Amino acid sequence: MLAYKKMTANERAGCALLAAEAFYDYTYFSAYVPDEKHRKVFLNRMIKCEFRANWGKPEAVFLTASENGRVVAVAQLCSPAYSKPSDGDYIRAGWIGVLLGGGIGQVSAWQATEKSASAPCHGLTGQNWYLSLLTVARPEEGKGIGTRFLQECLIPFVADAGAETFSLFTNAESNCRFYEKNGFDLFDEKRFENGGKSFGSWSYIMKVQDRQS
Repeated sequence: MLAYKKMTANERAGCALLAAEAFYDYTYFSAYVPDEKHRKVFLNRMIKCEFRANWGKPEAVFLTASENGRVVAVAQLCSPAYSKPSDGDYIRAGWIGVLLGGGIGQVSAWQATEKSASAPCHGLTGQNWYLSLLTVARPEEGKGIGTRFLQECLIPFVADAGAETFSLFTNAESNCRFYEKNGFDLFDEKRFENGGKSFGSWSYIMKVQDRQS
């Protein structure tokens, strides 16, 4: 049985590592930081930095799914009022270490792609909640945990908060089937290329009110 709750400060570092490990093999990251050792450092530092920079913001909600007392999945939700932390917030959260871990040029190129890939979701108006991150611990993948987390926790959470829509983007084609199975509709698709590698970005949306009727 899965138990859902808000992430605690004591869980934050472990949850960031869980998320980083889930992303190690994504072309979305390996196209920019191809060296595996450097990519692991970059991902670990980048996600820890994101968590630190957003920690305590009421518009950023961190939720966990646990089984037998162990966190097996992590999500970050952003409310319609969300705005990205300032440059100063990121620097204080450790962004210089992120640049050094992945390489200034490589990380800057990845940031440009991230901005473009997320633009369709961030351009939505109204009461749109954004799923910034959803990861399942690698040893637990394929067990239905992601589906349960979405259906039993994340979708009800945003619905209770008054969401009209719920959006996200993914850069892994295998994830597209997962989100479509869980009631999301594709509304934008892009292609990117870097370092000789090509990959897609797919933006999805769910009309939350329709699911509640």
